[in-house]
Amino acid sequence: MTGSSNFMNEINLNEKLCLNFCPYYKPAKSKGLACMGFLVVERLIKQGREFSFEKTYKTLDKMAEKTLVQNMCIVCPFYKSDCDFIQQKEKSLPCGGFTLLGHLLEENVINIDNVVNMR
Repeated sequence: MTGSSNFMNEINLNEKLCLNFCPYYKPAKSKGLACMGFLVVERLIKQGREFSFEKTYKTLDKMAEKTLVQNMCIVCPFYKSDCDFIQQKEKSLPCGGFTLLGHLLEENVINIDNVVNMR
């Protein structure tokens, strides 16, 4: 039964985080792929953190972006060659985890130490 519960939590997180926030999410292709933003959010939830997954269209401020890039993105498996946002390709958007965590930082729901400790 535990395996089933983990599967349901994964589905819910994919729906709440990836489907809602990530411009790169493809349900059919994304099985087993996870950016560092997703992993940090997942680990925060497993530690008992609760926060809203309400979508916002507010642009992240440059300080939140810079802080996440320096403290989270550098250890992401997509950082070196697969992240269009980091490579600044055209007007590429960050992943969903990055966006959600950025808003949580701006709203002081979490701090950068929370992110660093989960990566």
